[in-house]
Amino acid sequence: MTTNLKRLIFTFLPCITLLLKLTIAAAEPPEGFPEPLNSAEFKEELSKGLHIIDFYSPYCPHCKHLAPVWMETWEEFKEEGKKLNITFSQVNCVESADLCADENIGFFPDIRLYNPSGYVKSFTETPRTKESLIAFARRESVDPNNLDVDLDSAISQSQYLEGFDFLELIAGKATRPYLVSFWPTKDMKDTDDSLEFSVCDKCHEFQRTWKIISRQLAVEDIKTGHVNCESNPTICEELGFGDLVKITNHRGDREPKVALVLPNKTSNNLFDYPNGYSAKSDGYVDFAKRTFANSKFPNITEEELQKKISRNVDFLQERGPVTNNDIRLVFSYDPETVVTEDFDILEYLIEPLSKIPNLYLYQIDKNLIDLSRNHYRGMYQKINYNTDEAQKNLNEQYFTMNTVTQLPTFFMFKDGDFISYVYPGYSTTEMRNIDTIMNWVEKYSNPLVAEVNSSNLKKLMSFQTKSYSNLAIQLVNGGDNKHIKGSNKLIHNLLLASWDYEHIRMENNFEEINERRASKANGIKKLKDNKAPANKIVDKMREGVPHKDQKKLLLGYLDISKEKNFFRKFGITGEHKVGDVIIIDKSNNYYYTTDNFGDTLTSNNPQSLREAFVSLNIPSKALYNSKLKGRLMNSPFHSVFSFLDIIHQNGMSGYLIIIFLIITILKGPSVYRRYKIRKHYRAKRNAAGILGNMEKKKNQD
Repeated sequence: MTTNLKRLIFTFLPCITLLLKLTIAAAEPPEGFPEPLNSAEFKEELSKGLHIIDFYSPYCPHCKHLAPVWMETWEEFKEEGKKLNITFSQVNCVESADLCADENIGFFPDIRLYNPSGYVKSFTETPRTKESLIAFARRESVDPNNLDVDLDSAISQSQYLEGFDFLELIAGKATRPYLVSFWPTKDMKDTDDSLEFSVCDKCHEFQRTWKIISRQLAVEDIKTGHVNCESNPTICEELGFGDLVKITNHRGDREPKVALVLPNKTSNNLFDYPNGYSAKSDGYVDFAKRTFANSKFPNITEEELQKKISRNVDFLQERGPVTNNDIRLVFSYDPETVVTEDFDILEYLIEPLSKIPNLYLYQIDKNLIDLSRNHYRGMYQKINYNTDEAQKNLNEQYFTMNTVTQLPTFFMFKDGDFISYVYPGYSTTEMRNIDTIMNWVEKYSNPLVAEVNSSNLKKLMSFQTKSYSNLAIQLVNGGDNKHIKGSNKLIHNLLLASWDYEHIRMENNFEEINERRASKANGIKKLKDNKAPANKIVDKMREGVPHKDQKKLLLGYLDISKEKNFFRKFGITGEHKVGDVIIIDKSNNYYYTTDNFGDTLTSNNPQSLREAFVSLNIPSKALYNSKLKGRLMNSPFHSVFSFLDIIHQNGMSGYLIIIFLIITILKGPSVYRRYKIRKHYRAKRNAAGILGNMEKKKNQD
């Protein structure tokens, strides 16, 4: 292919893609594609399970653009949908205008999830693709919030709060914790009420969510209440919820706010929900339960702690991701030397810790160094799996170097992990500085293995980039029980490889620290030999030897049954299957899918995976010369690959279209030039001459 041809193809690629999409959009409905539901059919269909419904108008351009995507989605998902008891349906809002009015449809297309009880939530992802719609269906089909609560018979447990009632709570009169929601209305006495909310599309959706939250927290003896901001403007404005009092942007959208009030406290007792709006109840319930539990600073014994952190965590379960991958932050003190002021820091930790999911705060009246050491030794029992390699043992000097501290201090443990962390609280200054403590907590509070998806990849990539150099993603399938057990095993193999790498990383850190110590000692010796002034020698002796805790790994798993569009979205090319591992270098956005020998990276071979980690981060310690080949995510050629993939998916018709377009591009310029020449020539011949012009002028006169 010539350079000019390549340039032409890249120049006209957007036009080609658009034309191809328009050609595809003209496709006929597949065989068996259901007719839109009318009012009678709508109610009957809702009683049969979960439904994703497209409310559309046949005159809406966006609806026409969505139509072929919807057809493809229905055809590909119909058999799987029968197993998951979730279907894709449509409502024509021109033919069924009354139904759409009853459902408060305000724009087209409006894609919504329904269960037998009615409206659950809206599908808001963009762009609306077959992959994102199917991922949404799979995700919602296993969400217990959509399945376990019969909202027709259920009653919200939320208590209506007048302004005075809420002020009583924050004045310390509450005997139980209250999770309170705030709404842009003055008419809602009961959150089950059917109301119209101005500029708040999410309010109806959150009414259902709030009902679920109220019932789930009632079991935990945590009360729920709701406040109408239009009736209590001063309270809501003081809380920073002024947009719920009056509309400040008619083009924007408002959403309900949530805050927790702790009982029996007159200060530091009100905490806003920190994670933004969600239609799911899980985050709100975790926030309320954890924050209340942490506010009591519960005591824990060493035996209880050992039992909690030693359990084997399964990251995938039958009904979605595991929810008990907890982090334990333990305030460790010596009862003989502790003073009352040492405990004050715990009060100031309640609010910032509420922002970190699954993190629980405890206290214990003993040093946990021995527990931490024994936990590390458990890691070495795991990583000595290869009898061909030398026995690996905990470096006691390095362990001591990283755990030297005084009491009180903090220890951090993660369920299912052998690696623990000790806060370097060398003095009262460090132990009473909330910012320093939280910087340390945030550095190590990442989940043991995080679920990776399209919405959180960028956040993981930017997390603590100086400390965590790579993100290793295990590809799994959590779509059904048949694959869940095998997927959990893959994740544990990824952990095994990461622990094996951690041993090499710690040994390398130890060597580097000793080198810096030796360099410092040599510097002091030279100053003494040169009879330097005493103050220079003292300054050199006071210089600290930095302990750099870098080149760590972030671990994640990607459920490809839910994220089929993930690779295309981020420009990760090639074929990817369950068992594969993708390593992303966070510093330059390069990704790696093959090992040192060119074989596919997989956790089924932990040693090879470990060597890939070492080759990328500590090449001097690698057993083999590094031959890892990376590719840039979202490279300039990503659009080309995506376009070719579209062609491939559309078979022979797609190839005929591209051949026609290439011929048009190649021949177009010459055809256009000939057209311009002929036009110019005709313009010259169109002159009437002197006699013609005179005759023309005569006629005009």
